[in-house]
Amino acid sequence: MAKLDKYRMVACAIDESWDSLVRSSNNSTPFALSCFINSLVGNFSAFICKKGDEVVAGCLLALDSLSQNVIGHELVVHDGIFVKELKDLNQAQKSSEEFKALQCIAEFLVDNYSSVQVTLSPLLQDIRPFQWVHYHDDKPMYVESIRYTCKADIKEFKELKRPSMYRLYEQASVSRRQAVRYSYRDQVVVNESVDVEAFLNLYCRTFERQKIKLDENILPQMRRLLTKLLKSENALMVEAKTECGSLASMAVFVWLGNTAYYLFGANDFAYRNTSTGTAVLWQAFTILAKLGIEVVDFEGVNSPDRGWFKLSFGAVISPYYCLSYQW
Repeated sequence: MAKLDKYRMVACAIDESWDSLVRSSNNSTPFALSCFINSLVGNFSAFICKKGDEVVAGCLLALDSLSQNVIGHELVVHDGIFVKELKDLNQAQKSSEEFKALQCIAEFLVDNYSSVQVTLSPLLQDIRPFQWVHYHDDKPMYVESIRYTCKADIKEFKELKRPSMYRLYEQASVSRRQAVRYSYRDQVVVNESVDVEAFLNLYCRTFERQKIKLDENILPQMRRLLTKLLKSENALMVEAKTECGSLASMAVFVWLGNTAYYLFGANDFAYRNTSTGTAVLWQAFTILAKLGIEVVDFEGVNSPDRGWFKLSFGAVISPYYCLSYQW
């Protein structure tokens, strides 16, 4: 492993300065932004990695109540480990500096916490700095597991076309293309929404139907989170209504840079045989593209119940990593 004499970790506040660092990275996600984190109930700590006086990376952690273990948070999809974009370096220099910054974070975690559970951004693919911690001694090492998401390129949705003219439509499954066509035939209307209570009501009913009991702390956190996100410039909520005006589906996206993440979705079971569940996503692509979004990350295809639905939109599968460490 590289020597890290010039590198150190420094605690920092989760504020506007932190957000500036998050936005300066090519591999960070909106789940590290202050408007997201400060809406949640949890014990969060943020650190910056410095090389001398220069900030080169960030690390945001969800800890247990005693700050002894890194445990993650169920509403934080990807933990906030990222490297600042190094614009003035060539590729070899970037690879070296990014490796050292991540090594500093990896060693900091094992030196300061009894156990670590983190989920990396799909944009952060080199996990060797974690894999090589204690590589040459008998101490415990990080254990990685691989998960998958899928991403859709929606740049073409900046121009309004017939559905069949989009390349993404051509890549979608037969059943998804049919649902897209039917949504226009049936005059499903998709618009922006700020009705948080309507979404939460639909969300609760979705889980009740599946006989899944939500943790009592989830809904209050989601209410605060959605309220704050919709007042920021980093989120969009859309609703799909039938021709007669009945609310059938809703979806929430949150973004950073040109990539939006499908955060939450909910559907009225009464309209399960309609195309509203497809329309709420498909027509949202046009709204998102006009806002400058180029890629939609469907946020996880790790469940047999929902993975195939997301992939059916023609999205391309992409891996990401979960890391664990236990003394």
